[in-house]
Amino acid sequence: MPVPYVSRVASVATFVVLAAALAPAASAQDFYRGKTINFIIGYGPGGGVDSASRVIVRHLPRFIPGKPDVTPQNMEGAGGVISGNYLGAKASRDGLTIGLPGRSWFVEGIVKTPGVTFDSTKLTYIGSTGTNNTLLWLRGSLGINTVEDLKKYPEKIPAAGIGPGTPKVTIPNMLVQYGFPLRAVLGYNSSARALLAIEQGEVGAYFTPEDSFAQRPDLVTKKVVVPVLQSKPKAPGVPLLKDIVPAKDQAVLGLFMAYDDVGLMIVAPPDVPADRAEILRKAFLEMAGDKEFQADAAKVGEPVGAPIPGAQLARQMDALAALATPEVIADYRRLGSSK
Repeated sequence: MPVPYVSRVASVATFVVLAAALAPAASAQDFYRGKTINFIIGYGPGGGVDSASRVIVRHLPRFIPGKPDVTPQNMEGAGGVISGNYLGAKASRDGLTIGLPGRSWFVEGIVKTPGVTFDSTKLTYIGSTGTNNTLLWLRGSLGINTVEDLKKYPEKIPAAGIGPGTPKVTIPNMLVQYGFPLRAVLGYNSSARALLAIEQGEVGAYFTPEDSFAQRPDLVTKKVVVPVLQSKPKAPGVPLLKDIVPAKDQAVLGLFMAYDDVGLMIVAPPDVPADRAEILRKAFLEMAGDKEFQADAAKVGEPVGAPIPGAQLARQMDALAALATPEVIADYRRLGSSK
């Protein structure tokens, strides 16, 4: 029996609609085949950010449809802000440029620091391997083992800093307000350089995540450095930073330490096509659950087992922007300068 004309028209229309809906998905799945993704690293070679980035560069292509090449490019400067500016305003928005600028760089976009051209709430967030714990480490030869010892120390202790606005500078400056004898010193543009400086006695303090010592665990085990404060309750017996900060400064502390709550974030420029962004986000989470990746990540001190999805990171950026009142930003800028 012949199919009625109306039914044939309806069938054709349905096919056209389905084909149109499936075409973008198929196109997106094929987009990365034969292409190269440029992976921007916001710090110099040898430090914790660079080491973590290169583990991701090695493993991520296995999980992206089409298995594109991923090529690392170091673009260091200003605690990750140089690479953040590039990703936020200059890089192509086609999904072929992504990066890991650093740890605290995104806060500069939240507080609209002069010279920052990216908006942290507009970037495309791909994912993070998980939260961090940051500690104040002191050179063991100083004989300081507790917060009380530090406060009584008779001389100013130089603390290695990367750049204005980074927690490596802001936290020592904040502690100075509470009577701690610290002095932030700028110019240490990677953890590798800062660790060498503290090992050689050039500086006596360093506020940095525990994974900074992944390549030099001997500095911790031999007590060349000892921790006296931490941001999260992970190291047994080490007091929490928030417990010595008065209530009036808790908001600005939250701004300083936001990077511990988001970890090392993989980001892309704003306005990456949604289907390509979703491919990258899915690939990142699959990689984060892969045993081979986790083994390599653990070697460089990166957290494994609790990755943060890109969409959640985007929501955290919005919440952080709401926290940044004019008063909090004013405190942030004051404490971010070198003393």
